[in-house]
Amino acid sequence: MDINFQTNDILLASYLLTQEINLVDVIEDRPHHFVFLLSNMDKCEELKRNFLNNAPAPARELFSKREMLISEIKSRNIDGERYGKNRY
Repeated sequence: MDINFQTNDILLASYLLTQEINLVDVIEDRPHHFVFLLSNMDKCEELKRNFLNNAPAPARELFSKREMLISEIKSRNIDGERYGKNRY
């Protein structure tokens, strides 16, 4: 059974998605605060260490994944105006 990795850091989540980690879900754990659930907790922990040590990532893909996560947040938020591009 695969245990999910959780983070509220959109940049870390974006990086993990560039490393072939799958997005499981985006949940609002309290008003206007979202948590990203990603597959493969063990691999995510390893990749998180790499991220914190300034591992490279393809810029275009990284930005694309970040925009995808923002879209996921907006789709789960009734008041989508609060999560405009300047928010992140």
